[in-house]
Amino acid sequence: MSLTFYHIQQLSRELGQYLNQAFAGEDISLSHWSVIFQLHYHGAMTQTELKNRLNIEAPPLSRTLRKLEDLGYIEKHSSTDKRTNDIHLSEKGQIRYPVWEKAIKEAEDRLRSGLGKERERSLDLHVKELTGLIRKEKEGK
Repeated sequence: MSLTFYHIQQLSRELGQYLNQAFAGEDISLSHWSVIFQLHYHGAMTQTELKNRLNIEAPPLSRTLRKLEDLGYIEKHSSTDKRTNDIHLSEKGQIRYPVWEKAIKEAEDRLRSGLGKERERSLDLHVKELTGLIRKEKEGK
């Protein structure tokens, strides 16, 4: 592994740990937040749609959904065709959402302020480019 990719891997771990600290005192983690965020912004969706949107495997997503359902933050209802379940934020999840959003935004803002606007834009561009290259490689193109 090149030093650059080692640093990216370590950055991913550090960032996850840092953002998880934003939820200290809450009963959710960053993996829970990822699901909650998607459901808040995109509305109800199936587990397969969530899996694809979040780019994670089914078993960890199932565990996350089970935990969120046990906590009362999401609900599952039969879809219109009755073959799948639509997952959506419960009323409790909608009520708690602004608290979690504020916590994560404050953590992100602290990091962004250390970068400055120009370096943040540059970082965003490079991350998107690298993500695109990875996706092309995975597709074999």
